[in-house]
Amino acid sequence: MHKTLALGILGGIVAASATPACTLVQTRVVGDMSMTSAPATIQQPLVPYDAFAPLLPPADAHLELCGADDQHPSFPNDADMITKMFCQDLVPGGSIPAPKSLAELLVILGLDFKNPNGENGKGGNPAFAILGHSSALTARRVTTITPSAFVFTPPPEDGSKPSGFIFLAFDPGEQFVEVASQDPTTGDVNLYIVLFEQACTRSAAGCTPTNLLTPQLVTGWSNVRVYESETALNNTIADCKQCHAPNDKDPQILRMQEITPPFTHWFSAQTEGGRALLQDFHAAHGTKEDYGPIPAAMIDKSDPSLMAKMVTLAGFGQQPNAFDSAKIEAEVRASSAQQPAVNTPRGVSATWRASYDAAAAGRFIAAPYHDVKITDPAKLASMSQAYRAWASGSLAVLPEIRDVFLDDGLRDMGFAPREDADGTALLVQMCRQCHNDNLDQTITRARFSMDHLDTMSRDEKNLAIDRLRLGLNDRLRMPPALFRTVTDDETASMIAVLRR
Repeated sequence: MHKTLALGILGGIVAASATPACTLVQTRVVGDMSMTSAPATIQQPLVPYDAFAPLLPPADAHLELCGADDQHPSFPNDADMITKMFCQDLVPGGSIPAPKSLAELLVILGLDFKNPNGENGKGGNPAFAILGHSSALTARRVTTITPSAFVFTPPPEDGSKPSGFIFLAFDPGEQFVEVASQDPTTGDVNLYIVLFEQACTRSAAGCTPTNLLTPQLVTGWSNVRVYESETALNNTIADCKQCHAPNDKDPQILRMQEITPPFTHWFSAQTEGGRALLQDFHAAHGTKEDYGPIPAAMIDKSDPSLMAKMVTLAGFGQQPNAFDSAKIEAEVRASSAQQPAVNTPRGVSATWRASYDAAAAGRFIAAPYHDVKITDPAKLASMSQAYRAWASGSLAVLPEIRDVFLDDGLRDMGFAPREDADGTALLVQMCRQCHNDNLDQTITRARFSMDHLDTMSRDEKNLAIDRLRLGLNDRLRMPPALFRTVTDDETASMIAVLRR
């Protein structure tokens, strides 16, 4: 059966190479609020080599995607856009599309830019917005130099509820894109991952930052296949329900935590913070390079207000633990006068702190960072210079340019636990987002739930201990290195609680 869900957009997963751990410990006090230090050891956000091993082979995945149901009398032509287009082999004379590039996929989905020098969401162009800091799956690798790009159906100008809309999310470093596609027949929003391969995928050397973090990523595609979210995908680190179906009994949602102006971490020429992010982006990429699906001439026309309008018109304007951009930015500016252009010393916001505390208590996904910029100025300058050198041909091997985070902000970004938390608090903050009784209880991950830790069986606790001890590149590791970095001492504290 073709399963329909009401899921939203999530950021992609990052395929990062193993690099030495960083060490940095700093402590600051601003006003009467102590600011946390960086973890003593910072683990790299790896995607395990076998992360997608549980998924079906391409042919079986296609059969699953294209299984008709009794809700679509004209299936696939009355289904959502991605199902309709990738199941055309069911239509007389039709065939399965095989895009060789991101540009070809955009054409298939009706999201191609008809006028690359035109306007955002007008004249046949799709709408788009660019995000410099994410709280989604890619969060530990989405930065100003490697932002997420969202391309989507423009919101109706008359303010009516949209139907049949589609979103595509692109992140550099991943050999896949994600698609949220609304079914015009049922009204549901379905979420998909579109995986692809390139020549480097099967090469002995594997894929390098040059293959994955430059325009090389968007061409030379092969073996393109589509997986819908209501499959084994939910039992991998690519699961979308932890963010988009936080209560499996309620309708699933599109997520945009920063849904009100000034849209703190979104690129925009209309806001001070957005202009600061654009300046940092252009310092690496210049003004002539296309970025993923976005034509170079249009990058500065990124418009988060179009994204917010579309999400709101689709019925998802009320976001869980929403990020109050206006209040938080004002409080940060009051605490650190050079913000947002200069983010050291870091800012302080009581409004943000309340949002962070709610997330750390396991009630919500991580809150976005309080400052506009999440980057270390020295790291960003170094990696921007490296990228320019590669682009000019004077540097043959591109380094891991995504390693630009401000280390002593990692705890506030939710990538590491709050400082001095005990073992139970660590388990809640690091694990409950994916392991609680409100999520899908039909998958094996649900056997470990922070909602009944005290009554959990000894076998299940022992299994959790084993998972905490696994290597960073093991797909069964808890918590996944892609999402969180924890020190050996913090791991030991969590294990001590599980041994009780």
